[in-house]
Amino acid sequence: MKTTSISSLSVSQAMQLTVQSSQGEIAKLQKESVSGTYDDVGFELGTRTSTSLDYSRENTRLQAITDSNSLANQRMQSSQLAMQQMSDSGQTLLNSLVALSGSSDSTSLQVSADTAMSVLENFVSYANVSTNGEYLFSGINTDAAPLSDDFIGDMKDDFNTKLSDFMSTNGIATASDITSGQMKTFLTDYTSSFDWSGWTNASDTKMTSRISTSESATTSSSLNSDGFKSLALASMITSQLATAGLSPDAMTVVNTQATTLAGLAVSGIDAERSSMGLSQERVEKANTAMKSQMDIINTQLTGLVGVDTYEASVRLNTLLTQVETSYTITSKIQDLSLVNFL
Repeated sequence: MKTTSISSLSVSQAMQLTVQSSQGEIAKLQKESVSGTYDDVGFELGTRTSTSLDYSRENTRLQAITDSNSLANQRMQSSQLAMQQMSDSGQTLLNSLVALSGSSDSTSLQVSADTAMSVLENFVSYANVSTNGEYLFSGINTDAAPLSDDFIGDMKDDFNTKLSDFMSTNGIATASDITSGQMKTFLTDYTSSFDWSGWTNASDTKMTSRISTSESATTSSSLNSDGFKSLALASMITSQLATAGLSPDAMTVVNTQATTLAGLAVSGIDAERSSMGLSQERVEKANTAMKSQMDIINTQLTGLVGVDTYEASVRLNTLLTQVETSYTITSKIQDLSLVNFL
């Protein structure tokens, strides 16, 4: 009978090698069981790695556009709320003017003037609204408020100066002396020469956003649009002339002109809202299409780089058990000594 000696050191070293090799596999399985994808995609896929990279890049690009659409949609929703308030204010002014038609009652005239000034103040407030640090009605000049803090005072001074110059030029002593024909001429000249873009800091160019891989859409508004201009003019004319002491005939001209402008303001602002609504609808459809694309891409990508997380977890637990067993055996071997048997 022949016996073969076995060194406890060699057994211990063999166990240590087993543990070392298992630790690398454990680290790999830990990542895979959590991420659900291969730890080393290049090693696992080989020549198919470029395909997975293409899928990942396309998915990232679509997600970036979707995130951008979220910001654009937030901007448009805030703009819609502001324009709704402006349109409602314009309708309030229009109703006031219709009710005032033909009336010379001082109380009614004062109420109409106060209503017009309130509408103008609300208009300025909503015109300067911002979201995420961007002014909504400045076009591409998103860092500049469309209207200055002194807008109402400056516009009022300008209007009254022009009226005073007109009266002086035509030899009119007081406002009550202005005839209906003269008032019509003044208002026609004032509105036709009114440089609205010179009063605002807004750009005529509206913001355009890429809403899909092949589409772009206008996603902002500009205060330079005619509807906003008409609202400012109707409010200013009414607030300054309703209580100026005009003759009934001249006041009728003022009422007619202001009513026309208020109507144009409501229809113009509502047209802006409709246009933005179409952009919102396009963004929504683009998001739906891109989500479908990303779902398809993710399915294909998972098929390439995905792993069975349950299987990875089972293998991880098995390896951990083996390592723990190896540690236990190694510890017992290291505790062996002939001294214990002497």
